[in-house]
Amino acid sequence: MYMFLPFLTALIGLILVWFEKRFAGLILLAITVVTLMVWFRFHATDHLNLSL
Repeated sequence: MYMFLPFLTALIGLILVWFEKRFAGLILLAITVVTLMVWFRFHATDHLNLSL
């Protein structure tokens, strides 16, 4: 349901980097990475039965 969020933040971050807003772009790309890490952590432990 909320998996569009990392793609949205990555897209906005890349657009900001393209328009020379490097710091804001890097912050959004960091938010993207953290969101994916948290999502994968919960998804892997709950649904895929992997212990990370």
